[in-house]
Amino acid sequence: MLNKYIGDKAFYKKVLAVSLPMIIQMLLLTTFGIADTIMVSSIFRGVAGVGIGAQIENVIITIVFGINSGIGVFISQFFGAKDNNNIKNTFALGLFFNASFAITATLLIYVFMAPLVTLFTRDPEVVNVTMSYLRIAALSYIPVVINFSFSLAYRNIQKTKIPLYIGTISSFLNLLLNYLLIFGIWIFPELGVRGAAIATVISSSIGALINIGYGILSSQIFIPKIVNFIGGLKTEFVAKITPRLVPLILNEIVYAVGISLYIIFINVLGSDAYEGYRIAESIANILFVIVFAIAMATSVFIGEALGKKDLELAESYSRYFFFIGGVTSLVLGLFTFFIAPLAVNLYQVKNVIVINNAIIVMQAFTLRVMTRVITAIMFATFRAGGESRYVMFLDSGLQWIFGIPIAFVATYVIQVQNIAILFLIIQIEQIIRVFIGARRLRKRTWMMNLTEEIKRTQLSK
Repeated sequence: MLNKYIGDKAFYKKVLAVSLPMIIQMLLLTTFGIADTIMVSSIFRGVAGVGIGAQIENVIITIVFGINSGIGVFISQFFGAKDNNNIKNTFALGLFFNASFAITATLLIYVFMAPLVTLFTRDPEVVNVTMSYLRIAALSYIPVVINFSFSLAYRNIQKTKIPLYIGTISSFLNLLLNYLLIFGIWIFPELGVRGAAIATVISSSIGALINIGYGILSSQIFIPKIVNFIGGLKTEFVAKITPRLVPLILNEIVYAVGISLYIIFINVLGSDAYEGYRIAESIANILFVIVFAIAMATSVFIGEALGKKDLELAESYSRYFFFIGGVTSLVLGLFTFFIAPLAVNLYQVKNVIVINNAIIVMQAFTLRVMTRVITAIMFATFRAGGESRYVMFLDSGLQWIFGIPIAFVATYVIQVQNIAILFLIIQIEQIIRVFIGARRLRKRTWMMNLTEEIKRTQLSK
């Protein structure tokens, strides 16, 4: 019985080849993010201010993930079908959507910065720090989005070492510049949170230039020519892609708004509660790296199998990844609980209340980490087969049906004062999601080849 959930050695070798570079890249990125947080923790309300700025950037990245996860579904299936021309068309369309959104988001941040920041907090010190950071950091959104687009494209054609190398260069540069510009080391001025923002802009811009330059010089199969931008933006091509893409984008927008509301609820408890949450979250993000890598590998493997029209292989991959997810969920959950005191005390925060909040919130993250492993694999499986509307229901739909109302009642009606209890109450949404998603998986409606209809449309022209 258990054998059907365990793959052979070749499967696990391929999983490691695809996922290990992703894990290393994201671990470096997340670890450097923790180092950045430690650096700004010496500035009064620096963690909260930069944290809110990062939350706004996370909203943008979340929406970009929606765009690229939809684009990635088609790239992985065209990769399985060995259709390089449509890989280029799809990536060209994705670049157009990504660039358009990034430019729009940057302009909106500058126009509505003050009211946007005050949605998250009324603490004047935190508002000042956040706005000081955002005025510069907003310039990084366009190169950040470009880097994200290239990374996901490489992953969907199973070349995960390339974004590892480029991401490592960019991350090391960001860490170095943070150290030099936050504290004013050597010939550099002491700029505090503005230095952190400048470091982000410079490192992300250099990363984007390396991605574009290397992609062109090495003739990667997804790098489009002018004709591919024309083909990718043709009405009939867009019409076949967008029905799968739009629900994923809408899902990430609605979900990102919901996450922002959770941050607002947490800030009701005060800046000490939010800083504690922010520290715990930055540490837990290291573990989510492993979750994301497994989910990405799930999507790539199943997408490739469906592109080959091998439905039996796709179903086998699904079973194998859920077994991996179950084991990973248990290990990461236990690790999160027991590592909390040691990890939190790495931060140079003198406020004992903040440190205590961070420890209990991180221990509460145990439940979130465990459920997140399972739901991430569910989402990856549904996306790979093009069930984007169901992903929207399962993700943002359940968040707004259950999660937001529960959090609102806990914050404003019951008036929960303990940050860890509030966080655990919010996780009820995750538990509901696991049970509902599991029922849908058994129906096998996600096992669809998405490339055939596009090819038929192109051949008829």
